[in-house]
Amino acid sequence: MNYLAKWLLVFLAIGFGPFSTSMAQESEILSPVAQKARAIVEAACDYIGAHSNDMPAVQHVLRNNPRFFDRKNALYVFVHRYDAARKEAIVCAHGIRPELIGKNMWNLRTPNGRLLFHEIARLVEKDGEGWIEYDWLNPFADRLQTKLSYVKRVLLGDGRKIWVGCGLWKEN
Repeated sequence: MNYLAKWLLVFLAIGFGPFSTSMAQESEILSPVAQKARAIVEAACDYIGAHSNDMPAVQHVLRNNPRFFDRKNALYVFVHRYDAARKEAIVCAHGIRPELIGKNMWNLRTPNGRLLFHEIARLVEKDGEGWIEYDWLNPFADRLQTKLSYVKRVLLGDGRKIWVGCGLWKEN
């Protein structure tokens, strides 16, 4: 990949919402923490695919098994069952906020007004997976911060669609 193309990808990765790249491109432009977030999502997708008939057990494992989080880097998994036609983005699992499980986040807005869960649904429907950047309250720092999350669509055996995500907090 030529020098200009690499910098264009970095520019897109740093500041402009959802984007999708190949794995080879990702390894060239993403930090080790971002690569770890993506690996956590991949591992969680595999686990959920094999155990989707027992979501309470999945929730427990995603919160407690170190394969699915990195406390040092504040990485954790979030899982939503979604259906745009029904205006749903139901939290199925959350690595640090289990009280959100069962809540519909579809119309929740970011602090600057973006309908984040609409955007994630469009991203995973169009590309199957990708990165999205947004401002969110960092529960570890208790302040608004920019987050870069990798999300991936999974089709469960019963036909339900979910996305699995993990994001890193960027310093503002």
